[in-house]
Amino acid sequence: MLEKLFAFLKRLFGIGTDSSSTSKPTTYTDKDVPDVLPDEPQDGADIGIDTTEVEVVRELEVIELLPSIDPILEIPEIELPGEIVIIEPTENEPVAKSHKPRYLWCLDNGHGKKTAGKRSPKLPDGSQFFEYEFNRDIVKRMMTQLDDLGVKYFNLVPEVDIDNYLEGRVSRANSKSSILPKLYLSIHANAAPAPHGKWSNPTISGIETWYYHNNNRGKKLAAIFQKHLIEATNWKNRHIKSRATKQFYVLKKTGMTAILTENGFYNNEAQCKELLKPSVRQKIADAHIAAIMEIETKGM
Repeated sequence: MLEKLFAFLKRLFGIGTDSSSTSKPTTYTDKDVPDVLPDEPQDGADIGIDTTEVEVVRELEVIELLPSIDPILEIPEIELPGEIVIIEPTENEPVAKSHKPRYLWCLDNGHGKKTAGKRSPKLPDGSQFFEYEFNRDIVKRMMTQLDDLGVKYFNLVPEVDIDNYLEGRVSRANSKSSILPKLYLSIHANAAPAPHGKWSNPTISGIETWYYHNNNRGKKLAAIFQKHLIEATNWKNRHIKSRATKQFYVLKKTGMTAILTENGFYNNEAQCKELLKPSVRQKIADAHIAAIMEIETKGM
């Protein structure tokens, strides 16, 4: 009976032996990672624009309909049996005393330098947008603020010189031991259909957030992030979305509530120029932080 209870708690909260206190060189294993299927999309750029298979929901209606229910957990500091999974880097140690962490945020900056495509055409001045760099810049800006706020997070992919690393991103999140409930946040920029090396239709722009189909917690999480992103950027609201078939790998395979934000279209020439501006990137990072703090304060 105790073994069944522990297994349930581990699935629910990711409970296990916490390895965050170590700072020595670490190791990592891709044990029990689900395979990536060739036809599984990675993000919004793989879906296309406004297909009939996509369900679009107006996020403000979701926020009004779903009340917050998660309490702040009061769990004693005890060690429970379980496999130790040590990853570099480990989660942060909050320094702010005024905030009591409610969740462990698994931050996924999506893609790597070796991912094919995922870049804009060159602008007239020779500059170019690379999604792997943008995603990491947003997460880096967020982590600085989360450290100051005292929010617990886990940087899933600190590496740069890798490819999509889909299985590893999911495995690291699923395997991470945490007494706090885990939430998965994948951060991207979008791309619209266009010939290779060409700019897309200039009317296609804006922000959308994806969640796992028919998952109410994911729907609410996505709605809160979408609300803050639109308020901060004043860009076109493409609303929150899900798909009944061929869902994103990171939304389907993570053992926790998970969402994926698509922050502008980098192959829209006008929006690409905006996405290259540090001030705009800071607005996007700040919007993610505002959403995190709303959820940290009110619960899911």
